[in-house]
Amino acid sequence: MSTEALQPIAEAWLSSLQQDIKEFVRVVCDDPELDEALRDRVHGAVFYALVPGDVIPDSIGVLGYLDDALALRIALDEVRREAPDRFEAWRDRIPEMIESAGEALATFRESLDEATYEAFRHRVFAIEKVEFKGRRASEVAQGKVDPGWLAAEVSVLALKLDFKPAAVRAAAKRVDSALQTFHQRLQPRR
Repeated sequence: MSTEALQPIAEAWLSSLQQDIKEFVRVVCDDPELDEALRDRVHGAVFYALVPGDVIPDSIGVLGYLDDALALRIALDEVRREAPDRFEAWRDRIPEMIESAGEALATFRESLDEATYEAFRHRVFAIEKVEFKGRRASEVAQGKVDPGWLAAEVSVLALKLDFKPAAVRAAAKRVDSALQTFHQRLQPRR
């Protein structure tokens, strides 16, 4: 698949990431109707975005946040498959994110190949290993931590996600290097 098809997806996801992650916490993570296992996984996607050590390091600039945007869409897709009624209930509240968890996610998934995509998905949902500031995603999901804590941490992260449009466009043009990083860091060594 040509990376040209991914450039507008990357640009859209990076442009909206600042708002998307806040809305994801407010709508998805705070939904009391998600079962415990699914709630843990959607919190895991947020923790993936918060924790250093991403597949694509945030330190490289705007492009470094593409994997964080992908993690949120993977979590939405998980809800779509396991709790379609909840997914549909959010359609009016987060329409752009719901839409981006469809064809755009499928295009991105195809460009990674199945093994790389599944390795990344596993990393996003490896919540038993993820800790941020002494807290685990499952503890937050299960209400063992003040629920305002996650929203506050995401607000701090969102300040870093206020990207200039020119920087987003430039990052989207380098989506091929992001794909290479996914493949290099997630493919088993031979």
